[in-house]
Amino acid sequence: MRFARFLLVALLIFSFPLDGRSAESSGSGAGSLSSNAATATSSLSAPPSAAGQASMTNAPSDAVKFNGETAKGKEGRDAVAPSGLSSTTGSFQSYVANSTGVGLGMFGRELFGNVPSTYAPLGGAQVNAEYVIGAGDALQIRGWGMVDIDLTVTVNRSGEVYLPRVGSVNVAGVKYRDLQGHLKKAISRIYTNFELTASIVQTRSVQIYILGHAQRPGTYTLSAMSTLLNALFASGGPSATGTMRDIQLKRGTAAPVSIDLYDMLLHGDKSMDQSLQDGDVIYIPEVGPLVALFGNVKRPTIFELNKKTSLSEIVNWAGGFESAADLKHVIVEKRVENRYETIAELQAEKESITKELSTIILTPTDIIRVFVPGTIPFQVKVVRAFALVDGAVKQPGVFQIEKGETLKSLLVRAGGVQEKGLVFGTVFTRERVRREQQEKVNDAVDRFEKDLDSNFKERLAKESDPEQAVLIQKQAEFQRGIITKLRNFKADGRIILGLKGFESTVADLPDFPLEDGDRIFVPEKSSTVNVLGSVFQQNTFIYQRDYSVNDYIEKAGGVSPSGDKSLMYRICADGSVQSKKQGGWSGTINPGDAIVVPEKIITSGPSFVSMLKDWTSILYQFGLGAAGLKTLRN
Repeated sequence: MRFARFLLVALLIFSFPLDGRSAESSGSGAGSLSSNAATATSSLSAPPSAAGQASMTNAPSDAVKFNGETAKGKEGRDAVAPSGLSSTTGSFQSYVANSTGVGLGMFGRELFGNVPSTYAPLGGAQVNAEYVIGAGDALQIRGWGMVDIDLTVTVNRSGEVYLPRVGSVNVAGVKYRDLQGHLKKAISRIYTNFELTASIVQTRSVQIYILGHAQRPGTYTLSAMSTLLNALFASGGPSATGTMRDIQLKRGTAAPVSIDLYDMLLHGDKSMDQSLQDGDVIYIPEVGPLVALFGNVKRPTIFELNKKTSLSEIVNWAGGFESAADLKHVIVEKRVENRYETIAELQAEKESITKELSTIILTPTDIIRVFVPGTIPFQVKVVRAFALVDGAVKQPGVFQIEKGETLKSLLVRAGGVQEKGLVFGTVFTRERVRREQQEKVNDAVDRFEKDLDSNFKERLAKESDPEQAVLIQKQAEFQRGIITKLRNFKADGRIILGLKGFESTVADLPDFPLEDGDRIFVPEKSSTVNVLGSVFQQNTFIYQRDYSVNDYIEKAGGVSPSGDKSLMYRICADGSVQSKKQGGWSGTINPGDAIVVPEKIITSGPSFVSMLKDWTSILYQFGLGAAGLKTLRN
């Protein structure tokens, strides 16, 4: 028996992006043939490393880690839940939430939270007097007296504007405040006794690049009046994995300029903002070390450190102590493993307490609770029911869910689906289901392995021909290798939602009750169709509305001699599989679908039928069913 073809297609089916994300998507890693419904995991018994390197992985585990934005409560307010959408901030926020029952957001993230993707900076804004004229700027020049002109001219690539009877006047490099005088001086060489006004009616554009851990990295064309902050708003700001404290502006061969957004957030200081020039690169590195502060402070939150920082500083960043706190007696505790340890008990006047706090230096992943004896230390309702909403929704993040809340109502609370989102392809995964799937798969593989060993031992015992015995042993070794690879398959816990049509909306979603740990991902609409399996050229093709299944197969070179067109099937964007033999399949293809042509099954006697039965059990445990079985051959 040869199972190599089966294994190849089975692996392909497991790795195919069933959520409708297309191969051309970018920014979030979509487009790779990886499981989009992969469950992120983390250890909740210990914090992430000091460098914040706990990462999201496709390999599930029993622990659920949410990497989302600041959690939203039932009414859309911030709630007690983990937040942040990253392998760094998310893991620390989840650790804080799970170890303390307190959900803290990331300081400063709300600055970019409500900026639309269509953000257009400085539309119609007044031109700054320091603005430097350059090629592409449109100027309006009006003169009266001995000069009667009213014209709009654009600065050419040479930095000049042409004025009738005067000729070309170089204006590149002239500041806006000096423009009127500069032009008047040039015209005065020809005319006298006149007055003149000059203004900018349209500024030129500059092309800049935003790279690194940005919400929407890429190339941006902005007004030349734009600043680094304008560009950050245009790109959605740092992603949840990006730093707020070391935004780098790179220009040519000059040394990068580093900008700390905390200066603006804490002090309203915009002096660090930089005007942009054509070709500038804004690079956002990974987020730095994180610490959490809660208790009797005005703004409990998670802060990012970029240098040696004292507890006094972050208490100040948090808005200071609550007004009700008796500052003559303050206890400072640090979370260590599963308990709090008192690291300071201060009894003094406010000034002295502040001084004492300045001696406590923070280390990465510290969780600090500050409270006044006699008060309940930041009592909140410990809620551990959360669901992650991600992808093409208007407000992605981790949401607190209440008993009985449904998939539909949560998506509505997340602001609904963006115009580019594909509700039909919604990936809904559940940790409990994943564990059940994985357990069934493991049991099936165990049973098959046991039966396989027994079968081969029996065959060897009856075989008297040495050559046949060697062949049997080779078959056994090969199939054990397949079993080893099957053990590496990871169930994803996906639940097919059973939506009726490709154009389904949020209103069509089932009223499916949510559980703690549920994950919802709404993919973007795809514009491609994949053709896989036994065709001459497996490939991804641009979706054509009038194309049939046969058209796409022909574009892939047709069915190969080993392929069986009668057994072909398609993997739909919603994760379901439809075969031609099911009946009623019209061959209609939607964007994001995959057409799979399996190989012909070649049987070689009763032994194949027995083995087919065993493999049927395993394949159905994997959720492949007949689709996977059709790839099995001798």
